[in-house]
Amino acid sequence: MKKYFLVMNIFGMGGTVRTVLNTANYLVDKGEDIEIISLFKRQRKEFFYIDPRIKITVLHDVTSWNGQRKNIKTKIGNFLLKKRPVLIHREEEARHFFSLMSDFKLYSFIKTIKDGVLISTRPSFNLFIAKYANKGVILIGQEHLNFSIYSKDMQQAMLKFYPKLDYLLTLTDDDTADYVKMFKNTKLVVKKLTNSIPDIGELKSPLDSKTIIAAGRLVEQKGFDLLIQSFKQVIRTHPDWKLKIFGVGKDKAYLNELLIKEELFNHVYLMGPTDNIQEELLKSSIYALSSRYEGFGMVIIEAMQCGVPVVSFDCPKGPSEIIDSYNDGILVENGNIDQLAEAINYLIENPLIRKEMGEKASENVKRFSTSNIGNKWIDLFEEIEKSSIHIRS
Repeated sequence: MKKYFLVMNIFGMGGTVRTVLNTANYLVDKGEDIEIISLFKRQRKEFFYIDPRIKITVLHDVTSWNGQRKNIKTKIGNFLLKKRPVLIHREEEARHFFSLMSDFKLYSFIKTIKDGVLISTRPSFNLFIAKYANKGVILIGQEHLNFSIYSKDMQQAMLKFYPKLDYLLTLTDDDTADYVKMFKNTKLVVKKLTNSIPDIGELKSPLDSKTIIAAGRLVEQKGFDLLIQSFKQVIRTHPDWKLKIFGVGKDKAYLNELLIKEELFNHVYLMGPTDNIQEELLKSSIYALSSRYEGFGMVIIEAMQCGVPVVSFDCPKGPSEIIDSYNDGILVENGNIDQLAEAINYLIENPLIRKEMGEKASENVKRFSTSNIGNKWIDLFEEIEKSSIHIRS
């Protein structure tokens, strides 16, 4: 059975793109027939490595669209691009990228898939395939966040349409238990299947650099404003340490203003995106996660794999399932910038403990290896093959 992954933009950066490619690259190497459907192409070149054996289908290439052409196709396209989407749920966080054009292209392509396994990677896509995919296609939705995070409108849509999926894959034990309970009277199968990381061998940070890093989209969820305020406390006693924040997003201007207001521009640096977070991790001594909420925290396991201890808010729902506090990292009260600063200072002032935690982190995180998680995907596909579930009514 062919496997399709439906993503927003496989050429971009971010945790979802990384984990989809980790999985897809592994699966195609094991002989699976993999196609990635990328609704958009917003960069000319992919940010992360894509195995050339994976078929990439782009539905709307923003990089090559020329709205100045005078032909009828361009005129119709420009008209559709100006119209708001009607098929994507209105609570889609990136809805400003969508249009009637993306509705039309996504619907048209989904209707061409007559069989196989279709895996979607965000709530609005889960709802979309539940509504519009053809019978005979196995539908797998990935759920990266806790149900309580969503608006009432999105929750109602999920309760109504998720039972039309065949499988819902979650990232944490808590989320799995919540969704199992929620859909216990339906045929939807809820399974935990976490993100994964590829093997990097024996590469480890020496943890001797006076550098703390963080990475992610520059948006409210990631809490970089809280991290900056916390780091202001850190440099009072450790002014020779610096904080590097990697990522892009709509809050960049706000964060720059905050750095100026707090006079931290010589201590905190907005580094922009990087296509090699591993290289940056290997040059750091502490990773700080300040998210207000987090589905799983892909970058946590990437940091731990490099032997870098993570200091994190104990936000819902992911970090506590990865970090064993004061063993391979430190968890502090969610949103408590004082405790975050204290934990960072603790690791700065205790280099031996920092290195012990780093060693344990690199060992404990092996459970998230791509080979381990990839084999669970293969087990799932074998379960589907053996089951009569593919005869959908």
